[in-house]
Amino acid sequence: MEEKTTMEITNDRLEQAIKSYAAERTKENLSTMLNLLRPTRMLVPAMLQGPNQPVPCLLKDQEGNQFLAVYTSRGQIPEEPKSQAILSMPFVACNDFVVKPELSLGGMVINPFTDNLVLKRELIEKLHEADQKASQVRQVKMTPEQFRVFVRRQVEFGIFPKRLFDEGEAFVEQLCEEKEAFVDQIFAEACKEPKLYPYTESDYAVMALDIAEDLTLVRIDLPEKGLVVPLCCRVYVTFNPLTKKAGYYTIEMAQDVVTKKTARMLGQVLPNGSHVNFGEAPVEGAELQKVMDLARSDEETGLTS
Repeated sequence: MEEKTTMEITNDRLEQAIKSYAAERTKENLSTMLNLLRPTRMLVPAMLQGPNQPVPCLLKDQEGNQFLAVYTSRGQIPEEPKSQAILSMPFVACNDFVVKPELSLGGMVINPFTDNLVLKRELIEKLHEADQKASQVRQVKMTPEQFRVFVRRQVEFGIFPKRLFDEGEAFVEQLCEEKEAFVDQIFAEACKEPKLYPYTESDYAVMALDIAEDLTLVRIDLPEKGLVVPLCCRVYVTFNPLTKKAGYYTIEMAQDVVTKKTARMLGQVLPNGSHVNFGEAPVEGAELQKVMDLARSDEETGLTS
């Protein structure tokens, strides 16, 4: 049976944090590593019990304890033995699997053939419990509309640009190929509550342009339904196929503190997660040229990654 393929995932910062923690097991290094782990997608080898029924592979230690094996990137997975499928799972979903009482797992092992970092069940249970409590707090304190705004903002300023910078060319290729379906999937997965997700593919519009040999630009129009300050009405993704550098630009809704009028602002999310505000956005017809100019300027100054 052929191996199922997944999108390329790279977690360079996380891998460096794991090595730092392995070299010096301090509370600070542990905290840094866990903070990078928790929003991350991991690669999990699996066997197929039936069509579309993958079961994650487990590793056993010398005492007979079983652990879920997860990997930070494709390069960490050994060629042999070959798995029938490679799953892309959020770290929190890996935790959910580990704490299942019927499995009696000893924990999770990250990159077992290189870093061999073992997270024991006790730690996984604490992380799982904290995530459950945080989810309950959000549900109690937020109205459905507030929750939708919260999710959109998390995606527009966090999840979307993070995946762009982490996955690079593979992400851009999938975005250009699958367009609205791909964007809709990203937002829907972040919501995690299907009943609270109000959008469909038709609420998005994706236009991919090969501007030049060194610039691909993708315009993504976001749903007008539920559009409030401080969400985005549109985002732009840029990518240089020659240097593999990416850029992420936002057209954000903002409110003037004096006049209380709503305005469209031009912003940018950098690879380190920080946000740049360029002031009021140009008229829609001039947006494209402005983003192109910024992308080329960022290439020269090294702001893109």
